[in-house]
Amino acid sequence: MRTELLSSPARPAALLVTWTCLLALFAGIAPAAQAVLNVPFDLVSLVMFAPALACVAALLRPDWLPAAWESVDWLKVLRSTALACIAVVGFVGTLALLLGRWPSWPPGPAAAPLVVFLVLQTAGVLAEEIGWRGLVQRCGERFAKPVVVSVIAGFIFGATHLGYWSLGLLPVLTFAVTAMLMSVTITTIYVGSLWQRMVPAVTVHLGVNLGLGALALQDEPLATAPASLAAAAIMLAITLSTRAFIRQHPMETVKVHRG
Repeated sequence: MRTELLSSPARPAALLVTWTCLLALFAGIAPAAQAVLNVPFDLVSLVMFAPALACVAALLRPDWLPAAWESVDWLKVLRSTALACIAVVGFVGTLALLLGRWPSWPPGPAAAPLVVFLVLQTAGVLAEEIGWRGLVQRCGERFAKPVVVSVIAGFIFGATHLGYWSLGLLPVLTFAVTAMLMSVTITTIYVGSLWQRMVPAVTVHLGVNLGLGALALQDEPLATAPASLAAAAIMLAITLSTRAFIRQHPMETVKVHRG
């Protein structure tokens, strides 16, 4: 018997369906767990961990996963992370100019130590990225181009933030498009294996979250504001133009790095 017949073919569609069901399950449990554990929402929202927990589907059926992304030299990861930092500066700077405000620091709750806040926020963002820009993106690329998958996944990621639904349709759509632009920014930047891609992905996502927190007034849903959407669009434009410049001037970039 040929070896090809011994291995099960990848089933990304089945994996995505299973992941979605588990995501809904864990997201539904998260608010109750938040209340039982008495974790303040302004410290971290436990629903952020649902996308990563739902990835247990890939652990149960690893044969359903498409081929893994290939790893790259870590120098390329460092360059993509530097580009991620530029993107974040572009987002926060644009949003600050549009709002006419200076960021306040720290952005987290005053009662919590800053280190604890940053660690929990980073863990939550990483959990979201593992699910959405990891498993969903990887499976989706079996059916469509990466940018198409990123657009769809990013929009759904934003639209399913149920905490904003009480604000009305327009704020939800505004946030969904903002999240979509952030998603495309991330997938434009990141390279390499899953864990290599998580470095710039978390850098962008965490930077955007912290920037919003540092610029928002008390109880202001700034993420749903048109200014945030505009800032996300500028962030993507900066990312695309910077990447294009680097590709057109590779030798100059290497010389600057070595210097």
